[in-house]
Amino acid sequence: MRKKVFVPALCLLLIFAAAILGTLGMNGRTGDGVTRCLLIGCDRFVSMPGTEPASVNNVETMEALLTDFLPENTAVTRQVNGPGTVAGFEQLIADVFREAKETDTALIYLSTHGLLREEAEGRKMSLLLSDGTEEEQLSPESLLEMLAGVSGEKVLILDACHSGAVIGCGWEGENLFEGSGCRILVSSGAMEDSWFWNTETDEYTGTGYFTAAMDRALRASDPEQIDPDGSGDVSLKELTARLGGIHGASTVYCYPEESGERLFILPADRKTGSRLQGVTFGQPVLDGNAVLLPIHFRAGESVRVMYQLVPGQNGKWDFEHAVRLPDREKTGLIRGLVSPGEKERKIRLTVKNLGEDGRALMQIISFSGDALTPSVEAGTVIKLDN
Repeated sequence: MRKKVFVPALCLLLIFAAAILGTLGMNGRTGDGVTRCLLIGCDRFVSMPGTEPASVNNVETMEALLTDFLPENTAVTRQVNGPGTVAGFEQLIADVFREAKETDTALIYLSTHGLLREEAEGRKMSLLLSDGTEEEQLSPESLLEMLAGVSGEKVLILDACHSGAVIGCGWEGENLFEGSGCRILVSSGAMEDSWFWNTETDEYTGTGYFTAAMDRALRASDPEQIDPDGSGDVSLKELTARLGGIHGASTVYCYPEESGERLFILPADRKTGSRLQGVTFGQPVLDGNAVLLPIHFRAGESVRVMYQLVPGQNGKWDFEHAVRLPDREKTGLIRGLVSPGEKERKIRLTVKNLGEDGRALMQIISFSGDALTPSVEAGTVIKLDN
C-alpha cells in the first residue's frame, strides 16, 4: 500500500447496513419496532495492507449519521478490528439481533477489504474479516444465510471493492440477494475498486470516499437534492440517486432499484456538518483543447477550496499524477480562500489531463484548521464522448 497525502490508498470495503426508522418502521408500518445497528470496522490484516485509520473513522461517521438521521428507538453496537473469523462474525450477528422481532429492523455495517478470486466455476467475491491476528473470507452466500436467520427488516450498505458482485451489478453474475427481502446499497461495481484516503501528517485523519459521500449526501444536500418528493424521509432510491451525483470515485448501485420505502429521516433542523452545501456538477463542455466543467456550491463559512483532477489509467484512478487547482477566489493574499455564499464556477481543464482512458475524476476538497486538514466534499467523472 502506498500512502500519499490526500491520496487514496487501497480498496476498502464497507458494509453499511443502513437504517430503519423507529416508530413508523422503514417500511411505513406502525408499531414499536426497534432498529438495531451493528457497525464493524477492520483496519488490521494478516494478508493485506492495513487501512488505519479509515475503518475506525468510517464507523464513527456511520454512528453519527445513525444518531442524527434515525429515530430515538435505535440501538447501536460497534466493534473495531474484529471478528477475524466467519464463526465469530456469525456469533456477533446472533448476539446483537437475538431479540429481533418481525416489527424490528437490523442494520449491519462492515468496513474492510473486498476481494475477487478465480475459481473453477468463475470469479467469486468475498469480504475479508480480520482482527490483525486471525483472518477469514466471508462469502456473500454465507452472509445471506446468516441474515436469513434474523427476524424483521434487513438493510445492508456495502462499501467495498467489487461489492456490486453481491447484487449482480457491474458484471453478468447473479444477484445473490434477489428475493431475500434485504435492501442493499453498494459502493462499487463488481469489477471496480472502492477507495479511501489518509494523510502522512496526521495519523488520525482519513476515511472512505463512499462513507464521506454518504455523510455529505444526508447532511449537506439541499432538500430537493436528497428528498425530491418532499416527504421528509430519504428512501434507498433517493439516496442512491444523490450519491450518484456527488460520488465519482466508483459507481453506486442499490437493490431493489426502485425502493421508495423510508430509509432515513430528514430532520428539518439537521446540522450540515459540512463546509460546502448543495454541490452540483454540470455537464462538461469541450472548448478546443480544454474542457469546461460547471460547478455550483454554497459555502457556509470562509473555507479553502481546491479542485483535484485524477486521470484514468488502465481502468483505475491514477492518484499519483493528480492535478490540483485552488479555487479562483482570493481573500487577502490567499488564493482559494472562499467567502461564504453561493458560488458558480467553470473549471477549465486540458484534455490531456483526462488520462489514457479519456476520463478523469474531479474532486472538490476543502481544508480546515491550522494544519489544513483535507475533506473530500464531492466528486464526479469527466468523460468526453468520442
